[in-house]
Amino acid sequence: MPYGFTFDLRDLPRSMFQELLRLAYDLKLHRRMSHAARYLVKKFKVQEITGLNILEAISLFEDLLEIQALNILNQDRFTASSGRKALLLPHCARKYMDSRCRAVFDPSTPTYKCMGCSSDCLINRATVIAREKGYDVYVLPGGSCISRILASGRYDAVVGVACGAELKLGYEILRKMNIPGQAVPLLKNGCAETYFDIEELERLL
Repeated sequence: MPYGFTFDLRDLPRSMFQELLRLAYDLKLHRRMSHAARYLVKKFKVQEITGLNILEAISLFEDLLEIQALNILNQDRFTASSGRKALLLPHCARKYMDSRCRAVFDPSTPTYKCMGCSSDCLINRATVIAREKGYDVYVLPGGSCISRILASGRYDAVVGVACGAELKLGYEILRKMNIPGQAVPLLKNGCAETYFDIEELERLL
């Protein structure tokens, strides 16, 4: 959890995320990112709904805007890619973080292999959708193994799910490896019971 604070954006209206995407399309200069983030935080009363302070909220929304802008920038190359694709998921979004989760950990990768033990688990649902679309799926304990996974798999495109700060780091890795990617940010972070929009992920895959 690279942020020094926790957040839960699930109670924010869907219109806020639509406006975030619109602003990301409109952004041309990085210095405008802070202005757009402040606008969203104020308009949608992010502080009141989430309990974040103003600096935390602006920092978070700057990252969300940057992720959407990077998605837009990489969209054409990603869509045109016909080779192997990988989906990188955060292990903290598993329904259970104890022995009730039947995922098998492979220390050589390192990654968890989802065994489909809970039909309402976000990781299970995402894994089923991605595998049906031909993706290799990795459930990561952290971002440090991304480079090794992508190099060994020789992937042509990647979709990642994580908090905004980690997604930005992931995008930097993809840039260095010249691999197009798309990203789905967590709407709730933390060390367990994190949450992402499964419908948004399915749309990107």
